[in-house]
Amino acid sequence: RLGFTLIELLVVIAIMALLMGILMTVLGRVRDTGRTTVCSSNIRGISLAGQIYTHENDGKFPPFRMSTRSAPDPAIYVNKYGRAKPRWLWFFDYGIGPVIDPRPYVVNPGDTFGDSDTLIMTNDFFMCPSFDHVGFDKHDIRNGSYGYNYQYLGNSRIKNGRYKNFPVCQVRIQRPSETVIVADSRGIEDEGIHGYTLDPPRVARSAGVEFFARYSMPTYQKQQSPADARHNGRVNVAFVDGHTERLSLEELGYVRDAAGAIIADDPAGSNRLWSGTGRHEP
Repeated sequence: RLGFTLIELLVVIAIMALLMGILMTVLGRVRDTGRTTVCSSNIRGISLAGQIYTHENDGKFPPFRMSTRSAPDPAIYVNKYGRAKPRWLWFFDYGIGPVIDPRPYVVNPGDTFGDSDTLIMTNDFFMCPSFDHVGFDKHDIRNGSYGYNYQYLGNSRIKNGRYKNFPVCQVRIQRPSETVIVADSRGIEDEGIHGYTLDPPRVARSAGVEFFARYSMPTYQKQQSPADARHNGRVNVAFVDGHTERLSLEELGYVRDAAGAIIADDPAGSNRLWSGTGRHEP
């Protein structure tokens, strides 16, 4: 025989196709594992930066966004980088640097800049490599990869001349190893808006909160910015004490419907890993 029969060639091709399929699957899993590891390292660095911030600021957690110096004072708050109305990411800079390079905007001493100048993050620590939200740029500081447990740690929204739940001191956090500080976020519903906020399963009524992140919307379902299980069905989570875990949405206290969608403020949901006390306190 000088060659292969047609049947033999087809068998060889089928085996090669099978092996290629297996190889691609393995490579995909390796890639996903690598991205998950990078993400976990990111949030660990961010949470440690948060620990340093609280140590340097009399044990107080940062706000999720500052608009004024104090509740009765209408002056715009500007942080040390000159960023006006800074979001929480600007305060988690210790050891990892600012979320956006301020140098193009702060040319002269005293210069300030804000959202109208730039929203594009330049620091990879604040970007999850697995974040893939159609229509949204993961570099956008408003709609990016990670959210902050602002309802219990730093809700600086103002009502009747007072901050809703800010500043929050470390001594109020009785269970730091069981209190989320930062985790994978995806924003509101399928829109990806306000990903920098991170809402717990239930509205934090015990912390004086009446709404989720996008409070202008009419229903809790359209307001909530929950955690995002984008790492093989799990969420990378950093806790106040600095350690990280990979948890399911259910382990974080969320309730899902038959289609897998999170049900906002479901009575069966639990804020145990969010409240700071280790207890469910809606």
